[in-house]
Amino acid sequence: MFHATIPAAEQNDSLPLMGDGEITASSQHLTRNGAPWFPIMGEYHFSRQDPGQWRIGLERMKQGGITAVSSYVFWHHHEEQQGAFQWNGKRDLRAFVTLCAELGLDSVVRIGPWAHGEARNGGFPDWLQALPLHHRSDDPQYLDYVRAFFGEIATQLHGLFHSDGGPIVALQIENELYDQPGHILTLKRMAQSLGMTPPLWTATAWGGAQLPAGEVLPLYGGYPEAFWEDAHPGWARGSRKHYFFSHIRDDHSIGADLRPLASSTSEAEELDAPFATCELGGGMPSAYHRRPIIPAADVSALALAKIGSGSTWQGYYMFHGASQGLGELSTLQESQATNYPNDLPVMSYDFQAPLGEHGQLRESYHRLRAQHLFLAEVGPDLAQMPMTLPDVLPAGLDDTQSLRWSVRSNGRSGFLFVNNHQPATDALPPKHDVQFSLRMSDGGNLTVPRQAVTVTAGAHFVWPFNLPLGENATLVRTTAQLLTSLPVPGGRCFVFSRTDGIAAEFEVSLPTSDGDTHQILPLKVPAGYGAIELEVTAGVSILLVDAADALRLWTARFDGEPRIILADSVVESSGLLMLDISTSRQDVAIYPPVEQLRITSGTPEIAVEKYAHQGPLSVFSVEVPESQLATSLNVAPISEAAGPAPQRMGGSQNRASAPVDADYAQAAQLHLNFTPEQLPLGMQNLLRISWTGDAAKALVGKQLISDNYWNGLSWDIDLTPHREELLQQGLTLQAFPFDPDAPIYVEETIRPTQQLLEITDVRILHQRSVPLSAQ
Repeated sequence: MFHATIPAAEQNDSLPLMGDGEITASSQHLTRNGAPWFPIMGEYHFSRQDPGQWRIGLERMKQGGITAVSSYVFWHHHEEQQGAFQWNGKRDLRAFVTLCAELGLDSVVRIGPWAHGEARNGGFPDWLQALPLHHRSDDPQYLDYVRAFFGEIATQLHGLFHSDGGPIVALQIENELYDQPGHILTLKRMAQSLGMTPPLWTATAWGGAQLPAGEVLPLYGGYPEAFWEDAHPGWARGSRKHYFFSHIRDDHSIGADLRPLASSTSEAEELDAPFATCELGGGMPSAYHRRPIIPAADVSALALAKIGSGSTWQGYYMFHGASQGLGELSTLQESQATNYPNDLPVMSYDFQAPLGEHGQLRESYHRLRAQHLFLAEVGPDLAQMPMTLPDVLPAGLDDTQSLRWSVRSNGRSGFLFVNNHQPATDALPPKHDVQFSLRMSDGGNLTVPRQAVTVTAGAHFVWPFNLPLGENATLVRTTAQLLTSLPVPGGRCFVFSRTDGIAAEFEVSLPTSDGDTHQILPLKVPAGYGAIELEVTAGVSILLVDAADALRLWTARFDGEPRIILADSVVESSGLLMLDISTSRQDVAIYPPVEQLRITSGTPEIAVEKYAHQGPLSVFSVEVPESQLATSLNVAPISEAAGPAPQRMGGSQNRASAPVDADYAQAAQLHLNFTPEQLPLGMQNLLRISWTGDAAKALVGKQLISDNYWNGLSWDIDLTPHREELLQQGLTLQAFPFDPDAPIYVEETIRPTQQLLEITDVRILHQRSVPLSAQ
């Protein structure tokens, strides 16, 4: 039996520490218009993607549960040449923030002036970096240049702040500046004097950052891996802590390769503000010397651990991947040539993010969406619930035998969080005979579940207890996860998903006819799989779906009503519900059920067939011929590689250096030709290359359009924007074999034992979305 003692509910601290009255932050949580507020924020870099992709990217972020979009303003993207500011095209900050507002998304703008973000000089233009002054300080000369940059940003954002009715709810000052609180305050005052008036000002707080008290909201982070560590084998040293429930918010490992010393901070200082994050790792890029793979569960378990540790603001970096792009004068990525420890790809900034560089939907997107549905349902209540740790804690960061769990509660109701996952190199074993004893402040005890269960390896979940289900019912305990709720005829339906490996049970308290006592109604869940609907009481029902279906569950307005859609991928776009077509067959299930499902875009090759109702759902199969989905290609070899890339060490920490342009003359040269039929119009044509090697480039003529450091994952290239050039010139690939003797980290299970360059599959994925109708 695992025990936790839940203290009495404390009086909420309503005294704001900062804010404008409508949006405030107290020491416990954020409020908006007088009500608790739990933002869900995702990073998306507008200046690193074609603006034609912004809308669908933002729509998919919103469909994934993101409510606020954060983005750096990289100085070198806007003033690469001194005095020549550019705010057009992909650099159009105002258009991006305005589009966020149109789509109902809040905006958090990270104005710097230094950003990092794996950008050249941290975002400083070369001309500024070369000036003989004290950068990132109160040096008057430096501040003069910053004032000009901030003035340009202020012009772009004029009228878009929350106080103006706009979407901007916060601005971030600087980034990863840990020892100059006075300078952060100087930058804030400068921005204010230029007319920037967000409700909240934020700053990154990791690394023991010293921040001006009461002036900025400290934001934290945590990553499942770290490309900025050296090439040592195994899991990144600084990531283990993020898979425990803890009061500790700081992470000294983020940005540690750029800090000369790690300072410290006290727990008391950390707890003076609500627990808010801006950089929970949505993935991790590959540096040349270190190339981790980030499984989806590593992302979702870390995110859940932060919620269970008291987070009141979930912020992800990156949520949507991007491309570094090319500047007019230089490449724009972090590199050893610009005095960094690490070489990053020149172009790709995919980040293995939930939404990839080209909008690819990853499993992590679906896992996080399920969590965000939960937060959308209970976030305001959860924000007011402090975290309680169990009476007996794990013995330390190396403890894999203890069960990791926590409770967030108001003293009566709340949520029990469990995490039995950390990255597979250090997998956690199953935990047997698990029951939780919750001792309430009023003297009552609650045991969850009624009978002991086994928590499977890799499981991470949250169970509610004493959850109100409308006015006349309370869910006392359950072994299922709450996802969302929706209005249905005659009442409300609460949607839950099964917990893998554990039988679902619901125990509901209902008032008796005399109103003085309560009866306990155990809801028995039939064995087997599939969605079922349980009647709780008049006006209250429960829809239970499988754990796998929770990752296919979307909420959308369809046929005039809020509904649950089970599908591979849908998005609401311009008032239409769009279904993504990326597999030859998928089942689409709808609740409350509809009588028919139609695709309304005139695509006769897509067949829709209705099944009989499966339980409470109406289910349709959507089929499309394989030939419409992918085209296999042959690669024409031009010349073999002369050998692996030259081994060089460089940068401030003497790490493996990426091959330079001149080296690629010795790389293998391959070519792909295309026909119009292979690049059909009206859809995304994504080239997917399955390969093993070291470093590679893709060029159209002499133009670099993509590059890749092999880490075991496929290499995706969006061919759509280059269609005409590809039809005329084709695509050239330049690639080096992997050198097993190179000081480069890739996972040991896939590391070649001899020099190897191998391309096993090349195909074009033809991806599109089609509108759905029930009429």
